[in-house]
Amino acid sequence: MKKLLLALFFVFCSPVSVEQIADTTTTTTEKELTLCQKVEKEYISLSNKLFVTSFELNDYINNLSDALVEDDRTVFFNDMSINIDHQNIYKKYLEVRAYVYQEINTLYKTNKDCPIAGDQEIADEKVLEAKKELAEFLNNY
Repeated sequence: MKKLLLALFFVFCSPVSVEQIADTTTTTTEKELTLCQKVEKEYISLSNKLFVTSFELNDYINNLSDALVEDDRTVFFNDMSINIDHQNIYKKYLEVRAYVYQEINTLYKTNKDCPIAGDQEIADEKVLEAKKELAEFLNNY
């Protein structure tokens, strides 16, 4: 009888059984998003792309020296013509900005019934301006 009780004790107190219970009780379900929720999710994704690229550019400029950011920014743009690294990081920023502006502009135009939090519509003029700055940069470098 003692052996039977000892065996039952080990079976019920075993850490393996606790792990198995935890593993089998964890479930997730995804809810289907509405059209407007999908639009907002896309808007957030696009905004995040631009934010990340802007952060990378600013971080790069800030790490040029121990000087003030404004001084590093001046050096960054003054040295653009001779520094390939400067050109590459700025080109990436301009490309992402032009792409994101265009996509957000299109997102708003094709989904006017979906209000997006913050209502950050990108006007046609901003899209054209971003594309123009990218084209000028590519022509110069």
